[in-house]
Amino acid sequence: MLRRRPLLFWMLALGLVLLRLALLGRHNPGLEWNWDEVRNARIAEHWLQGRGYVSYDAVRQQFRPDAFHASFPVWVYAAWFKLGLPRHYFTAAVYLLTAVGGVVTLRYAERLLRWYRLPPPAAWLGGLLLALYPSVLWYIGAWFWYENLCLPALVWATYQLLRLLDGRPLPLAKAGLLAAVVAGSCLLRGYLLAVYGGLFVLLLWQACRQPAARRRVAWRPALLTLALTLLLHLPIFVKNHRLFGAYILSTQPGFELLQGHNPVTQGRFMFDWDEPARPFAQWVGRQIPQLSGLNQYQESQARARLARQWISGHPAAELRLLARKLLVFFSPENFVADNFRTRYHPLTAAVHLAFLLSVLATALRWRGLRFHRPDALLLLPVAVVLLLSLVFFVGYRWRLFAEPAFVLFPLITWQRLRR
Repeated sequence: MLRRRPLLFWMLALGLVLLRLALLGRHNPGLEWNWDEVRNARIAEHWLQGRGYVSYDAVRQQFRPDAFHASFPVWVYAAWFKLGLPRHYFTAAVYLLTAVGGVVTLRYAERLLRWYRLPPPAAWLGGLLLALYPSVLWYIGAWFWYENLCLPALVWATYQLLRLLDGRPLPLAKAGLLAAVVAGSCLLRGYLLAVYGGLFVLLLWQACRQPAARRRVAWRPALLTLALTLLLHLPIFVKNHRLFGAYILSTQPGFELLQGHNPVTQGRFMFDWDEPARPFAQWVGRQIPQLSGLNQYQESQARARLARQWISGHPAAELRLLARKLLVFFSPENFVADNFRTRYHPLTAAVHLAFLLSVLATALRWRGLRFHRPDALLLLPVAVVLLLSLVFFVGYRWRLFAEPAFVLFPLITWQRLRR
């Protein structure tokens, strides 16, 4: 449809870009950074000032080595500040990339559905539905978060992996682009290592069951991606070993594990987890009395131990908590960034219900439905981020990477029923 009318596509793309920019501007007219990136920017400033890779701890009133958030943005900010460029220029550049990313999401969701043999009108409508989905466009999509760059990258990469599974070789330039997109996404959001790791393991496992020529088609870009990802993450391991004596990507997992397993959690992100006067922080202080004397890595380890102790000591409460996390994950809730309220959206509810019914009908082989090998690539991000939610807590920003499957798999199931 739109492929035969390129002018119509470009008009739609321009409209989507302008809409995204308008929503981003409405949420953040001052082009400010969110708190995570403000903290990273302060680390970058301290680093440039010769203080080292540290942040200021207001509770302890001292500078402390910090490896909580992603390291790569800190280095990007340090380079940006070194050039003397204003912060709002950087925000504007991210917003422009976010808006263009919406077009990438639309275009490659459509191509992915066409790969599944949906007719062009349905494929375009599916791509448009994903691009305009509440969380993609507004609840997460209209804020300064790098998930808004990584989501279109995931949709594009999934389409390329499906083509590889089909035996279609990637040109060297596109294979290099795939490796760069995957490695860059993982540098911005470390939990995507689990998503992409699972995707490539699935790809190679399925390729090993095919003829030798098809195996080579899959192995070459996979090895290139693995090599580049490892190479670009090595400086992070080295830096954190110098800070804490441990080869780690981040100190965050221990903090998040305890946030997801404690007597006051509701199974979702706790906005007040680090406020000293709140019940959670007071409980942690009582359980770990030496907390103030630990460095960030030691504190992460201590919190992880406390989480494991709470799980083993409260099995019934842990089972109830897991059930609650499942309900929250598949509920029509959408993350509201600037307050504690949770927003429900009827479209989110309809899509989640359609997805669950599609998976159930396919699992039961209703009317001849069955899972196909490529479905694993499409559905694996759902399994990974659901597992993250159960291990830690329901994070709406990482649930975002399940939402392409939430939106697209019911359409694929509908097409299979029509056939």
